[in-house]
Amino acid sequence: MHAWSRVDGRWQPGDAGSGLRWFDLCREDEAPLRTLAATFALHPLAVDDCLSPYLHTPKLEDFNSYLFMILADMVEGETTPEVQELDIFLGKDFLITYHDAPELPAAIAGVVNALESGMNLRPGASGLFYEVADRSVDAMIPIVTQLGEELDAIEDHILIDGRLGEDHRRVMAQRGLAGKMRRLLTPELQFMMRLGRGEFAVVEPSDRPYFRDVYDHLLRVDLALEELREDTEVALSMYLSAMNNKLNEVMKVLAVVSALALPGTLITGVFGTNFDNVPGLHSQTGFALMIGGITGVMLGMAYFFRRRHWF
Repeated sequence: MHAWSRVDGRWQPGDAGSGLRWFDLCREDEAPLRTLAATFALHPLAVDDCLSPYLHTPKLEDFNSYLFMILADMVEGETTPEVQELDIFLGKDFLITYHDAPELPAAIAGVVNALESGMNLRPGASGLFYEVADRSVDAMIPIVTQLGEELDAIEDHILIDGRLGEDHRRVMAQRGLAGKMRRLLTPELQFMMRLGRGEFAVVEPSDRPYFRDVYDHLLRVDLALEELREDTEVALSMYLSAMNNKLNEVMKVLAVVSALALPGTLITGVFGTNFDNVPGLHSQTGFALMIGGITGVMLGMAYFFRRRHWF
């Protein structure tokens, strides 16, 4: 657990026991979380949401003296971006942040670095929460932008050389991630707007415009995800079109080969009949004439197909 206190207008590490305090915990800090729950009278259901191993949908619950919120935090994964849960308890004189991973999320790490460097941050608990929320949302923008650039690269690859299965899986993964993020951001958009409207006493009036700014940034991310989802539909259409074109090319080659083989099949079938009066059957040059006829017809058909640009 990490704790900071604001004393004489300055932030310092540790729990001063009075004034504005910020506690940051991870999954390894279950006992300190329950201690804080008893100290600040946190609702057991909210604590259970923090300790649950499952990813929850963003939400806001008003417990009068404090707010409990769940934010969706997008981080870089091994292959694709991942979504993590960030739990927030916001009171008049305290802020509690909770995350599963022991490493600090980028948003919290950014605020910690700002505190350690002596940067001026928004005053009060709601101002400190704004700093965390703003950095969390801003961190999504370059990730979504990178997803769009990767999708553009996939589309270019499809146009040049679409390979069965590989590009399709990559596009579907992009589409699934964009849809998942939009479903998670929808409730977060709603309660960020509520924070900016002055519905809750724990949010200082001076911080309301800043939460509306966070809402605008979230809306920008949501629109970018919607564009990404639409682009994946276009990429899928391009992929299917490329696959159909390749299939048509293969069928065209097979049709040409079958057509070229047809004269040989016909001629050999005629001369292979069980009759003695077949012309040229007993001639010394009959076989050569048959082969020459087959070759001549095939070359003639190939020349005709080529002139018609059939292959």
